[in-house]
Order: sequence, then C-alpha cells, then structure tokens
Amino acid sequence: MITKSQSVLLEAIKSSLFDFVPNYPSDICWNEVLIEAKAQTLMGLISPVVPVKDETSEHCKAMYMRIMYEQDRLLKCFEDAQIPCVVLKGSAAAVYYPRPFLRTMGDIDILVARGRFLESLDLLEANGYVYDHGKGDEDIISENTRELAYLKNGICVEIHQKFSSPGVDVDEILDAAIEKRELCKLNGYSFPILPCSENGLVLLGHINQHLKNNVLGLRQIIDWEMYIHSIEDKNSWRMQFVPLLEQTGLLSLAAYVTKMCNRYLGLANEVDFGIEVDDTLVDELLDVVMTDGNFGRRVYTDKNADEQGMISASYGIRRNGFFGYFTHVGLVTSSFCRKHSSLKVLAFFYGLFRQLGRGFRASFRNKNVVKNMSDGKNLYEQHSKRQELYLKLGVRTGRD
Repeated sequence: MITKSQSVLLEAIKSSLFDFVPNYPSDICWNEVLIEAKAQTLMGLISPVVPVKDETSEHCKAMYMRIMYEQDRLLKCFEDAQIPCVVLKGSAAAVYYPRPFLRTMGDIDILVARGRFLESLDLLEANGYVYDHGKGDEDIISENTRELAYLKNGICVEIHQKFSSPGVDVDEILDAAIEKRELCKLNGYSFPILPCSENGLVLLGHINQHLKNNVLGLRQIIDWEMYIHSIEDKNSWRMQFVPLLEQTGLLSLAAYVTKMCNRYLGLANEVDFGIEVDDTLVDELLDVVMTDGNFGRRVYTDKNADEQGMISASYGIRRNGFFGYFTHVGLVTSSFCRKHSSLKVLAFFYGLFRQLGRGFRASFRNKNVVKNMSDGKNLYEQHSKRQELYLKLGVRTGRD
C-alpha cells in the first residue's frame, strides 16, 4: 500500500510529463514528498510542478549538461576512429521526454560493434579515460566481459561489449541494429541510438535487470512510459516489436509495466500485448518500486551509516562480483592500495576487512543482535515472496 506522500509524487509526475492539473491534498507534508522524490532520483522531473524548491533539481540540470558535453567529446573520438557505436539509456531515453533536461542522468553507456571492444578500450585510454572497474579476476578481459567502466572529468563511462544479462539474450539483435543506428539531437548535441524497437528492448531489459536485483525505481519505469508514449504508428511498431519481446521472453513484463504506467503514471496509450494482466500483480509491482526506490535508495532512509554500507555492498557484489567489488572498495578507500594498484589482492583484502568491520558494527549496534537476526529472517521471507511475484510478472532471472 503506497503512502500519501508517494501518491502525491505520482500526481506530480503525471503533471510534469503530461501537463495534468495536479490534485494535491491541502494537508500534505512536502518534505516527505521530497524524500520520496530524491529516493527515486526524480527531483528534477517534478521541480516545475511542486510548490517547494530544492537544490537537488538544479544539480540534476547541471549534471544533464555535463553528461551531454562529455558524451559529445567521447563520441567524436569514436567517430574519428570509425568505431560504430550507440548510446544506451541516458540520453537515448531522454529523447522521449517532453523536457529532456529534467531526466536525471547518472553515467554514459556506450555499446560498441562486436569485435571492436578491445579497440575501443585502447581508444579511451589514449584519450585520458582512467579504468575504474569491470574486469574479471587477474584483470582478464574475455568475450564474457559485459562492460568496463572508465572515469574522466568526474563522469563515469561504461563501454559495453554486451548488454545481455542472465535470462535476457539480446546481443545478436543489438549488434545487428548498430548498423541501422539513428542520429538524434538534444540541446544542440547529436548522438547515435538504436532504432526504435531495439531501443525499447534495451529500456525493458534495463527494467528486468534492476527488478531481479531488487533495485528498480520509478526512473526506469518512466523511461519505458515515455518510450511507449512516443509511439505514433502503433500497428507498425507492434508488428516489429512484439516478435522481439516474444523472442527474448519479455512480453509478459512489457504488458505489466505498461499497465502500471496506464493506471498510476498518466500514460494514455493503451497497448495490447496479447497478455491477460492481473491488476493485483500490477499493484504489487508498484509497491515494490515505491518500496525500493532507484538503485534501492529508499531503503537507506531509515538506516544508519553502517547499515547503508551493507546495503550498498550487497548491490556492489551483485554488479561487479565478489573479488571485483572488494578490490574496488580497497582502491577507493586506501591511498596505499591506490599507490600499489598492481597488487589487486592487497586491495581486495583491505576492502573485504573494511566492509566486514562495517557489517559487524551494524549487527551489534546497541547490542540488538536478536533484532538483527529477526530482520534477516524477515528479509529472507520478503525475498522469497518477491521471487514468486517476479515469476508471475515474467521477469527473466536466468534461473529457468
């Protein structure tokens, strides 16, 4: 069951995206609404339609312009080297928004043509980008490496060799689509994106990936909503897109996410995916999204610093692997490890013991061990229920 503050946030989203006249209750606590918006990384989006201001919204706009500028410089490097590539998510999702600069940006995701991955890494390093994370044990880059992250001017760039994740195999589809890439323009910047159907497949695959990792927020949902809203020739689009959904096993998830957008986020486009949708499951999906927040941010709000660290560690391990995550922690938090960065094992053990220390502090804070054990049991039961929900929604987990 969503709260009053969450309902107001949904109302503000509809107003900002579709020019609805918002129906705000008179007794709403706007500070609580801002907490919800920040947890969902939507302050920039709702800022024009709420009666309170927060510096976060200005930061979102500034970050948008920084991302677009750095992305333009990066793409010029790829163009000069004649390496075919496309932008994923980010600005490739913002193109569907009525005011793209209100879409919160995080990093830059680039998918390169198959066989040009190693060449693209050399290109990055030659242009001042510094490797951050993503390599396997012993710094091995293989054909199974999904993406590597690099940093420059405070912006993270993820170069993808693949986009598939366990349960969702789309790499051959996307690689073929790179040759048919389209040029988009935003705020004076041009950049290549995948054709319409394949770009939608990426946005839905992104939802699937975040959902199975319990870190799905409204931002990813709204990307999908605006994509569906942008479709003009639905018959032609459906003839091309639905076969891709059937091929990748994402048809049921597409139907449920779209229905949730129809019911709660102001989406007017009714799309028939040929799937009978259970309204109860739609409500349960919304509850999951509102409970977690973007990248699980909302679960941080009532946690102390050590507990927040453990939640962050859980996500980091899922994303970068056990060795990769703790090595990254060691390199980030220890100047000695950074100075001797070739000794990856040293950084790994430093990061491991540092996070274990935080974990013990979180567990034994106020000597409330019994409560922490009970919380752990409740989290396990919640996880089991979610897995049942994901199965019904058609989430591809890679376990089937």
